[in-house]
Amino acid sequence: MLYIGNAFSLGMVKGDCTLSIKQVSDPTEIMKNNPISVIGHQATASYIKAITGFDVAVNRTNLTLESGDKILVLQLLGRLPEGTILTEEELRQVPSKWYLVEVL
Repeated sequence: MLYIGNAFSLGMVKGDCTLSIKQVSDPTEIMKNNPISVIGHQATASYIKAITGFDVAVNRTNLTLESGDKILVLQLLGRLPEGTILTEEELRQVPSKWYLVEVL
């Protein structure tokens, strides 16, 4: 399966595995494959739509990745203060990078 999220944790991986992590300069090509959203906040979903042009649903769920699964991750750079929930406008001010994580 292909997912889109704004974080990646080793706790998302089921069992022992090898991971492939690649930086993505333009996420729009991957977005054409209709990833399943695990984005938990509307502001983040709206921000991703503004960047890519693709609708992203809000879906606050726990994710377990297995062999063959991929997740496109919008990674905010830097650590936010505890409990911070950013607006779409605030997200635009935070440096970020895109990564494609694949469970092998």
